[in-house]
Amino acid sequence: MSRAAFFEALVADPTLNGYGINDETVFHNWSAEERPTNATPFIILRWGEEAKPLWGSEVERGPRQLVVWVHWPAEVTNDFDKINVVLDQIDVVARDLRDVPGSDGYTLSFVEVGGRSPDLTDDGFNTIMRTGSYSVYSVPS
Repeated sequence: MSRAAFFEALVADPTLNGYGINDETVFHNWSAEERPTNATPFIILRWGEEAKPLWGSEVERGPRQLVVWVHWPAEVTNDFDKINVVLDQIDVVARDLRDVPGSDGYTLSFVEVGGRSPDLTDDGFNTIMRTGSYSVYSVPS
């Protein structure tokens, strides 16, 4: 399902890098009790279920659901527009991913951009946050 291709595209994007998003601020399924950074935004990629393909479809399997959580430390900002800008750029990166081989043995075929959450706060991390949802289609390389 090509976690690698999606992750690698996010951490390599120069616009996201300008917001402090890089390989030290993007995480798969972060589950620690403390937030990973105190000065910049950070992203948690929460990979969900894999949908079954439509009956009669030539696709081997359905898309893997992905929720991208964008957090920003509350001590740094309470401006949700900053999170919106990050989510907008993630949408741009996701839409550009077509037939991208990942280092995990899967080729990311394409990504469908879904909806977004309301403005939220995470009291455990003491952050403001929003999520964006994506359907990631991939095939074994």
